[in-house]
This record gives sequence, structure tokens and C-alpha cells, in this order.
Amino acid sequence: MRLRWFVPFILVLLSVVVTAPARADDPQGFIQQQHAKLEQLLRLPDSDTRSAQINSALDSFVDYAELTRRAFGEPCPSSVPGCDDLWAGYNDEQKQTLRDLLTRLVRKNYRKNLKKTLDYEITYRGTRDSGGDARVMTEAKHKNNPREASVRVDYVVAQTASGLRVVDIVTEGSSLTKNYYEQFRKKMKTPEEGYPNIVQKLQDKLNRND
Repeated sequence: MRLRWFVPFILVLLSVVVTAPARADDPQGFIQQQHAKLEQLLRLPDSDTRSAQINSALDSFVDYAELTRRAFGEPCPSSVPGCDDLWAGYNDEQKQTLRDLLTRLVRKNYRKNLKKTLDYEITYRGTRDSGGDARVMTEAKHKNNPREASVRVDYVVAQTASGLRVVDIVTEGSSLTKNYYEQFRKKMKTPEEGYPNIVQKLQDKLNRND
């Protein structure tokens, strides 16, 4: 499974250009404060404690359960014609397994790219409605290499039972959950055949040392 969004996304994740005081009760303020928290942790000496703190901070930043549900077509991506709700075809045990795998995979890719983040800074481009969610628009630029093209990353933020959380990331116009959905759908000839194929693919990606 190719996860091309991760590198540009993680490059944007932690280096922040703050143009106004960040407020945690609005989507852009939420993104800014979470970025600042993660940046502070990243500057601490490496340790098991820091690792646990980073995981905790990421858990309060991303709603993995909602992201997983959307990645399996609930709700279906509006831009996908004839979309199927793959999520509805799983039982509770299967859903929990998929949530756990996708959560671990997201964390793995964050951690793999964390050291790159301090070379980038963000400019915030405002917030707009996105189907009832809020889409916080950002642009990342390398601090020391002006020739490197900037990267556009938008965060889709939803109000959840735990507060504001990121439920999708759109990198250069490419939605994370939509990309996942399209990859998962290809393996869903039948629920019985598709589920073990998807689980194996996610597990293989977790086991790789890249």
C-alpha cells in the first residue's frame, strides 16, 4: 500500500508560523496548539517517556476511529461514483481489528518522519466549511531551501465526543481517507475475501522496516 501523503503531511505537522493567538476552541486554533505541543515534545531528549508523550499527543490530535470509518466508506467519499459502504459489512470484532491496525500504521508513519518536521514552517490560509466539518488550510515551506516547492496540506477537523479532532488530511488535493477507500475497495470482491486481504496488507506494512 503506497501512502504518499505521509511524508508531506508529517513535514507540515509540527513547524508553525503563528499569525494570531491560537485558540483551542476553534479548528485553526486547535491545529496550532496541537502542533506547538508536539514540537515541544520533539525537542526533548529521546526517551521512553517522550515516546509515550508523543503517542498521547497524537491520540488527542487525530480521531483514529472516525478516520478508519471514513476510510472504509462511512460516509462514502462524495467524489467517488457508486461508492459502497464497506464498513457496514464488518462485524464488531473485525471493525476493532481494522481500527487497531490503522491506528498503529498512522502512528508508525508519524514517528518515522518526526525528525524532518523541524526544517519546515507553516503558514495558515484560513478555514472553510467542508461538508459540516471544518477544513483548516495550511502551506508548508522548507526553512533553509527556498527552491523547494511549498506543500499544501489541509486538515479536516470535526467536533467529536472528545472535542475537536482531525478526521482526514488532504495533501495537494489528495484526501487520505479517499485514497485508503479506493485501495480497500479494490480488495473487496466479497466481504469474506476482502477482509483478510486488507488485514494482511496492513499487517505487512506495519512489519516493514522502512
